[in-house]
Amino acid sequence: MLDLACKRQPDYRRLLGLDSNPRVWLVGVDYERRFRPTVVADLTKSLPFRDAVADVAICANFLNIHPEPTQLLLEVRRVLKVGGVLLLTAPLVYPYNPEPTDFYRFTEKALERLLEGTGFFITDLIPLGDRWTAAEYLLGPFLRPHWLTGLLVIGLCLLLDRATHRFFKRWPPCPIGYLIRACTV
Repeated sequence: MLDLACKRQPDYRRLLGLDSNPRVWLVGVDYERRFRPTVVADLTKSLPFRDAVADVAICANFLNIHPEPTQLLLEVRRVLKVGGVLLLTAPLVYPYNPEPTDFYRFTEKALERLLEGTGFFITDLIPLGDRWTAAEYLLGPFLRPHWLTGLLVIGLCLLLDRATHRFFKRWPPCPIGYLIRACTV
């Protein structure tokens, strides 16, 4: 399993049980040595792996900072085995993040087009949050003390998102981003 742009011990590894699973060989890839990845590599270039080497690739919140998302996805497709799985998260509502760059935000249709155009079949495309949780996400840094107000406000925003879906069905969604599971074809 390749974890692209892995940073240092991301939370999703713990949540998915990847760190403690003896059946998973997890290879972290990042350009920052200080994060102690398994492989130090510049992901804006070709991936330093042979063709069809991985069963799964994780790309969490990196597609938006890659200057050529199509190029990245073609490289991921190349290193995945036939039937391999890509787990991808991509932001839609997100503050400007100049680390190291910030190029894109992705709508559902843009992600569908991008993934299908690079040889992936989307099995799941899940919106994350909606307009109220997006507002909380953007305003969260101003809520103090965050340990108290953050929990109360996010709970309220989740209830408001649910009510909005129920009573204002014509309003278009406004998710924070998307979680996608796609397979190679």
